[in-house]
Amino acid sequence: MKLRRGWIFYLAGLLLAIGAGVLAVLALRQAVPTPEPTRPPTRPVIVAKQAIAARQVVLVEALEVRDFLVDEIPSGAVFRMEDVVGKVALQPVAIGQPLLAQNLVSLSTSSAGGITTTAKLAALLPADKIGVVLPATDLLSRSGDVDTGDHIDILASIIVLGTEQGEGGQVTLLTLQDVPVVKTLEEAAPQQSGGNQPPTRGKIIGLVVAVDPQDALTLKYFVDAGANVSIAVRPPALTSIFQIVPVTLNYLADRFGLQVPQPLP
Repeated sequence: MKLRRGWIFYLAGLLLAIGAGVLAVLALRQAVPTPEPTRPPTRPVIVAKQAIAARQVVLVEALEVRDFLVDEIPSGAVFRMEDVVGKVALQPVAIGQPLLAQNLVSLSTSSAGGITTTAKLAALLPADKIGVVLPATDLLSRSGDVDTGDHIDILASIIVLGTEQGEGGQVTLLTLQDVPVVKTLEEAAPQQSGGNQPPTRGKIIGLVVAVDPQDALTLKYFVDAGANVSIAVRPPALTSIFQIVPVTLNYLADRFGLQVPQPLP
C-alpha cells in the first residue's frame, strides 16, 4: 500500500514538473518578440511619370521618384532630378521606366543665345533614322526660335508643268510631319571689337533633321528642284499626323469662290 502511494506521488510530481516546463516555455515565447523578416534594401530612382519621346527635352513634370530594389536597379539609373531635367532623351522612355544616364545628353545655352549639346551629331540620331540638312531659307528657320529638340512640319511649293498648254501651275503641300530637329547649323559669329560686348550668335544656315532614308530623298528632290521650302513648328504635345489636301489654284477657286476677272466694258 505504501509502495502504491509512493508511485502516485511520484507520477503526480512528474506531471507537475512537465506542466511547469510547458508553462515556462510558453511564457518565454510570449516575452521574447518574434523578429520581423529582413526587408531587401531599396533606393529611390528617377522614372518617367509621362511617356517621353526620343529627341524630347525632359521636363520636371514628366518625372517622379519610385523606390526600386537595389538588385533590380538598371545600370545607368539616375537618382537626382537635377541630373535629368533639361536634358534630351536619345531613346523613348515608357511610363514607369527608369531614365538612364547613357540615354541622355546635356543641352546648354551658349553665350550667343543658341542651344548646344555635349553629344556628337551621330549620337543624337535614332537608330532607324538618318540626319539630313534642311536649308534655312524661310523666315522661321533663320529666326533662331527653332532649336534642338523641337519638332517641325515641312511645307513645300513647287511648279508642276502640264503636258498641254494651260495645264500645270504651283502646288503647295505638307511633305513631312512631326520631324525632330537634332541640331542647328550656324555660320561662325563675327569677332566683336570691344572686349565687353557679349558674343553674337552666328547666322543660322540650316537645320539637321532626323528622317527615314526615303524621306531624306524626298527632301533632297524638293530642294534640288528649286521648291520653296518652309517649316511650321509644333507644340511639344502635338504628335498627330494630319491628312492634308495639297493646295492648287483649283483648290483655292473651289474653296473661296475665286473667279477670273473679266475685262471692263
